[in-house]
Amino acid sequence: KGEVIWRDDVGATCRRWNWRQGTRTRLETVGGRMWFILESLSAMPQEALEEAANMLMSGLRELSPGCEIYKQNIMVG
Repeated sequence: KGEVIWRDDVGATCRRWNWRQGTRTRLETVGGRMWFILESLSAMPQEALEEAANMLMSGLRELSPGCEIYKQNIMVG
């Protein structure tokens, strides 16, 4: 209840199942483009979110040397 979903004529998925259970949305190293959206509530310090993003980027570089990573911060409120 209250979960955000993505839906089209083929099916629906939600953020919890996006990369594991869905064959259409799972991540593979041969994929062309991948988007990672990190979000936080006001109780989480901005520095902790930045650290999580940096850890993700570091892990991606380790798994896929030569990958191109672009980062954009969007602040709301």
